[in-house]
Amino acid sequence: MVKLNTKKMKKTTLTLLLTMLIIFSVGAENVEDNPLCFNETGIVKLNGTWDFKYVPSIKIGDDSLFYTKDFDISGWDNIQVPGHWELQGFAAPYYNTVKEGTGLYRREFTIPDELENRQIFLQFDGVLYGYDVFVNGKYVGNWAGAFNAASFNITRVINFSEKNLLAIRVSTFPKGYEFDISDCWALSGIFRDVKLFSTPDTYIRDYTVETVVNPDQSALVKVSVGLAASDNPSKGNFQIKGELKSPNGEIMSVTSRGKEQEGKTLLFKVKSPDLWTAEMPSLYHLKLSLMKDGQTIQEKNQAVGIRQITIDHAVMKLNGNPLKLKGVNHHDLVPATGRTMSREQILTDLILMKKANINYIRTSHYPPDYRLLDLCDSLGIYVSCEVPFNYGRRLLTDTTYQDILLHRAKATLFRDKNHACIVLWSVGNENPSTKITEEAGRYVKETDPTRPMCFAGLLLRNEDHPDRTEHEPDYTDLISAHYKLVDWLKETSQNSRKPIIMTEYAHALGTSMGNMEDVWSEMFRNPKAVGGAIWMFQDQGIYRKADKPVNIHELADYVWADSLSYYDTGGDRGVDGIVYSDRTPQVDYWQVRKVYSPIQIIESEIPVGEGIQKLKFQVYNQFDFLNLNKLKGKWELLKNRAIVKAREITVECLPHDTITQELTVLLPKGLENDTWLLRFQFWNETGMPVYEHATRLLPQQGMEVVKQDICQPNHPLEINGSEVVDGDLCFSFSPKDFSVQLTNQSSQKELIVGGIYARTGSVGTINDKTVQKKYFPETLDYPWNPHLLSAAEITQVNETKTDKEYTLSGTAKFLKGERFPGQSITGNITYKVESDGIFTVNYDLVPENTTGILLEAGVSFKLSEKISDFIWLGDGPFASFPDKHLLNDFGVHYLKKGDLNFNGNRANVEIAVLTDTDGNGIAVIGDRSNISVELIDGHIIISHNALVSGVGNKKSQAMPAYLVDATQVKHIRGSFQIVPLEANHWPKKLIEMTGVPDKTKKPFAPFYYGYDWSK
Repeated sequence: MVKLNTKKMKKTTLTLLLTMLIIFSVGAENVEDNPLCFNETGIVKLNGTWDFKYVPSIKIGDDSLFYTKDFDISGWDNIQVPGHWELQGFAAPYYNTVKEGTGLYRREFTIPDELENRQIFLQFDGVLYGYDVFVNGKYVGNWAGAFNAASFNITRVINFSEKNLLAIRVSTFPKGYEFDISDCWALSGIFRDVKLFSTPDTYIRDYTVETVVNPDQSALVKVSVGLAASDNPSKGNFQIKGELKSPNGEIMSVTSRGKEQEGKTLLFKVKSPDLWTAEMPSLYHLKLSLMKDGQTIQEKNQAVGIRQITIDHAVMKLNGNPLKLKGVNHHDLVPATGRTMSREQILTDLILMKKANINYIRTSHYPPDYRLLDLCDSLGIYVSCEVPFNYGRRLLTDTTYQDILLHRAKATLFRDKNHACIVLWSVGNENPSTKITEEAGRYVKETDPTRPMCFAGLLLRNEDHPDRTEHEPDYTDLISAHYKLVDWLKETSQNSRKPIIMTEYAHALGTSMGNMEDVWSEMFRNPKAVGGAIWMFQDQGIYRKADKPVNIHELADYVWADSLSYYDTGGDRGVDGIVYSDRTPQVDYWQVRKVYSPIQIIESEIPVGEGIQKLKFQVYNQFDFLNLNKLKGKWELLKNRAIVKAREITVECLPHDTITQELTVLLPKGLENDTWLLRFQFWNETGMPVYEHATRLLPQQGMEVVKQDICQPNHPLEINGSEVVDGDLCFSFSPKDFSVQLTNQSSQKELIVGGIYARTGSVGTINDKTVQKKYFPETLDYPWNPHLLSAAEITQVNETKTDKEYTLSGTAKFLKGERFPGQSITGNITYKVESDGIFTVNYDLVPENTTGILLEAGVSFKLSEKISDFIWLGDGPFASFPDKHLLNDFGVHYLKKGDLNFNGNRANVEIAVLTDTDGNGIAVIGDRSNISVELIDGHIIISHNALVSGVGNKKSQAMPAYLVDATQVKHIRGSFQIVPLEANHWPKKLIEMTGVPDKTKKPFAPFYYGYDWSK
């Protein structure tokens, strides 16, 4: 076993290690030597309205003396700090590109007299990009790490009880600014808090908390304290007092040490600690007090999570247990204020993650707002905190950038090293290994041996870059890879001496995140795989106004709040969240929640018979520390839509284990006359839902008896040419093009108004465009466009008529289009209408000389604009694809036309009902069918799919793993029935199965329009 806490520690009961280092600093000559302040009392924030001038150049000319008291700023504007000048109208925002510019800031502040004998520090938590600081016309210092906090000692230049002038010059082009461009909006300005704090003339500059968990499950807490002093500190008897409280507030130890005891190592042992994990985030409280002559002159408070990270035979462990990181990448970004986030907004993000069973965040690609780490400590979320150098790859062979990387590494660890939630340091993003990056990595490794480190997505040697290193540097603790697939994971782990982490995987472009569950499944069962982080949590959108209204009849590239307001995501570059920019969960969010759930039930279907049934389920536990008995569970037995029995359930299953759970139910005779379902729900100890699952109980006869009850005999047929009348229903068939219309004559309501179409795809998505550009730039037949093909030619027509049956059959030819001469889909289509009013469609089509990919393949009909309600018995509520197995459950689902999640294929459908709000429409009867719906120009297109491709995702996985290649397809065949429905005259069995339309139900439409959506 390799323990990352490398120093041996003496075991001493109830003693606190306090190593005091006296460091003398002079003013702010070296910014890195200055303290930082976050949660202490006495902080004065300088946020608010500042005077501001934007100069679209790094040369400020006549404004060069802007920092002096008498400089005329009467023509300046106001700006809100923190904030970005691009989002306040001073310059245009750009995605991934920084434009040359300078922001000049000024404001006044006062310091009360009672602080006159203290050191006064000015702190900036984050400024994009480099900045110079002036106080009362005097130069104080500069800093150029946009996401790293810095403070300046301004004691010498301030006036007490008088107004002081603070002036800041922010430039977009300091040396190394490229490292702060992070695959996101390249915004500028003072975007985090500006604050004042004070210290005594001898003060606590720094402290480091380390914890060790012993084999006997006792723990050691070690605190090293560094002191600093001003030029002429006052004399006295100085002591450090340490107080440690347990999670329930009990004082465990009070220890003090004087200056004469410097250098002595004392340990404090906690006999039975409450260990910190994301599943049980127990926090102790440490208070450090600097005493002078017996009086407290300074206090520091720190939440302490007692935990230890180790690596044992290439398995990463926390407190001795193998750790699985179920993660997501996160940007500090909200639509209105960019990278300026409030605590409430950060908390909203974290709670959304917890509700999605996410336990890990990678802070891509920089240290986050400090409040995110505070909240992760208390809520229980693991973090890999990233040393910020992302873009600027070309600079990494230039040794003059060495100090810049080291400054960033030092500042990142200096601020964040005491957070229990940080279990990993990632150094840069997707860079090659060079001399200066390795030096930065070594600094991180040597400075904090208690945590593993990696180079996130390290770029290794390939055909295009033979100059790169072939392997990870020896001193890294983990292999970090991006967007690898299952086979790579299996192969790499066989010979790897290090754990493997996917710091980015399953790029969620638009609503396409197709292979996430396959990759996660391998990571969970592979002991050397630590886990990974999906790219990414939120769409990277900022709120913008358009010059003209969006065209809702074209596919959108953005999400529109109204016809003129949208979330600009830089084209498709930022539409990769599992929640939208405003934090509305999208379909991928619910997929993540299912895949990352701590409890997983494998069976989705069990054969049953009448009488007592002992049902067995395979259940596995994705917790790392908790038994599944910590979850409160319930199961319900449903007959059709009615609950006939409900019981609580407790599952006894250890972490990472699999058990067989048995349930006993009594099923009646004649169970084949209904549908039966077991529905499971689980909640954590706080009452938050974590998992739902449905298991279909299937009698030997399947659904045949139920379908026969729905398809009841009706009226004798009246046939007039190719028009078939069944009571009030009139079918009109055209032998020329096989088009169909279905009308209720008494109400004059149109039901089917178009088709038949050969279906070769679906309404396009953002990801479809990406795949087309990358893999089909010449043919452009991914996807096929148009994807609904009308019959160009009908041959071998055969029409038969009796008073009980009408049949129309023929061979139809559907042309791919003018750009693809000779390519078609051809085959047999048969319509049959029987005296029970049932319309049966059989098709057997064959692609001829075709190329490209068939995203969906089958046949389609267009429904009347009045048809608005979609109720189905099958998998739902979201669209189903071959590379999204876990997302949906079998049952009855209900959506309204215009719903955000309306479009898409539904799998395992037995019955699909499409009607107006009164109940006039059709029911489609299938057999575990793929039934697709999509909205085009106000009309629902209903389709029966014989073949369905996966959706894939961006990056190396853009091409779906499950594809229907038109060159390989032999047949596109299927059969289904359409039952016309009339309001207030539905078959009784259908009402039992699906219910009837609800006029009060509204579509879920949180936006006016958006990508991967249609109207």
